[in-house]
Amino acid sequence: MRLLAKDYGAYNALWAYQRELGFAPPIGAGDTFAKSLYSSMSLCAQWDALKDSDGLMHGGVFNLEFSPDGSLLVAACEKNSILTIDPLTYKKVYYVNNAHSDCVNYVKFLDTRTFATCSDDTTVALWDARNLQGPIRTLQGHSNWVKNIEYSVKDKLLVTSGLDGSIYTWDINSYTEWGFVYQRVFHAPGLMRCRISPDASQLVMCTTGGLIIIIHKLNLSTMAQDLHGFKPNMYRLMQMTKQHLPIAAMYDHLFDSNRKRNRVEFISDFPKNNDAQVVSSLQIHPQGWCALSRNISQGDKSEWTCIHDIQEGDNSDNESEEVVVRTSSRITRRTTRAAARGRAAAQNTSGQTNTRQLPARPIRPRRNVNTRNSPSSNTSRRASSVVSQNDVWEALLSVRQQRVRLDLSFRGETNRGFNMQHITGISSGISIPLDNDSLSNVPPFLSNRDRVAQPSRSSSSSSNSSNDNSLVVEYDGIPSENNQVKTRRNVLQNKKRLLYYIQEPNVGKGFIKELCFSADGRLVCSPYGYGVRLLSFTDNCSELPTCVPKTNNPVALTELWKSIYHDDYVVTAKFSPRHFMLATGCLSGRIIWYQPRA
Repeated sequence: MRLLAKDYGAYNALWAYQRELGFAPPIGAGDTFAKSLYSSMSLCAQWDALKDSDGLMHGGVFNLEFSPDGSLLVAACEKNSILTIDPLTYKKVYYVNNAHSDCVNYVKFLDTRTFATCSDDTTVALWDARNLQGPIRTLQGHSNWVKNIEYSVKDKLLVTSGLDGSIYTWDINSYTEWGFVYQRVFHAPGLMRCRISPDASQLVMCTTGGLIIIIHKLNLSTMAQDLHGFKPNMYRLMQMTKQHLPIAAMYDHLFDSNRKRNRVEFISDFPKNNDAQVVSSLQIHPQGWCALSRNISQGDKSEWTCIHDIQEGDNSDNESEEVVVRTSSRITRRTTRAAARGRAAAQNTSGQTNTRQLPARPIRPRRNVNTRNSPSSNTSRRASSVVSQNDVWEALLSVRQQRVRLDLSFRGETNRGFNMQHITGISSGISIPLDNDSLSNVPPFLSNRDRVAQPSRSSSSSSNSSNDNSLVVEYDGIPSENNQVKTRRNVLQNKKRLLYYIQEPNVGKGFIKELCFSADGRLVCSPYGYGVRLLSFTDNCSELPTCVPKTNNPVALTELWKSIYHDDYVVTAKFSPRHFMLATGCLSGRIIWYQPRA
């Protein structure tokens, strides 16, 4: 008797008999088998520090990580400590007190015996699981809390990121007398997490601005040079305002689908009623098919779990909106030094001036230099504009400051200031408005005199000779309908990548909840208040390639199983890579294991 796909449950002995006879399983048998296993998960063991014989007080468990062979479980704890547990016997192996000088945030195994930890003390430590008396090495380079560790198997580099917005690569195999060789390869304000795909071909980042950034065709050795000067928030500002920003548009080539290495892509589509202010958690599918994220909407109103497609494809179907860029023509005056002195003397004696005279305030002249062969001449000409002052400010605000400020605003205490450090002014290259209504509302830092004659910082494209001892004075005239220039440019818009989503209960505010994929990639484990729940793509627990939604038609995830056994909010969960086992940790320090039971 041949069995149907629905008969291939994990606890039906007939499917094993059919397999012994050599019958191939029908289509869908694997889905039925997986569903029967995961839906029967139940609590099998728990470990609590309060009940431990040593009386350990390690605080909340912020992160859990299994070794690649599943023989060891390491917990990153709140009170500066790490904990190693045997997942098969559920017993503590070793406890490292004061592993860092601040709470430990993340654990990453590099191989079966070596792992790395990062902490709010801005350091990263390397450990040998066979000897935990002390760290092998301590890596110092970040200037703020370190929240994430990745390891590139292709480049053999350790990749770390923190709330300072920086991503560092560490060559842990090359040690010098000054320490490890490391390099800052990228900087993004508001960076929260970064993940590397299993084949090390993609780097995915999430930020506090509700943006997911993908680096396709990843090359860590040239990433710092390829993305030098690129500001993701400036480019996103250009997309949202649909205003051409020369300082952002000069990096359009990074989004070119024909780019051979380190191609950039933005993901900004989220479910309806989800504005995704902070994307706090990020995970990559075991096969590298998609990215799993958890975000918080504006004002902590709601919390969502989303799955986006990250596979590289043709960007020819990306939307681009055409915008009109209006600028004023630039008037350039070239004189020799003798002529300049003569004209100044004539104006002083006659008391007459031209209608377009130079401003009364002194301007430091600069010599006419040859900029044809200058590497920055094209960039400066491309980013030249009427307004040369800093008209956009970039503030690096920590997550803690942002949350405290929101809490104070909710209570009405808005008169309290914060130490807003790391504020950088940026000249975006936006031209001032050309219509009369807008000219009447010019910002106060642009007076009428400044609009009449504003010195330009860009090099003149017609200045090709440097041997005539001439003096070049450049200034911009008053914008008017007679000298305005209209050009049309395309602003690249992001491709729709959202596949699945589900709304979370939005409890335990202020803590990052770490999600995870199952080892086979069929399920998502999401912290759910005082417990966890398993989410699947379909009711049958199908694999992602068989149930990819249509474009621009995301589907809600299906809740397969739910369990609430903790006594505090669950903030981390992890599947074993070798066994059907799930481990979860909460803020009270309790660790619970789940396994299938008939």
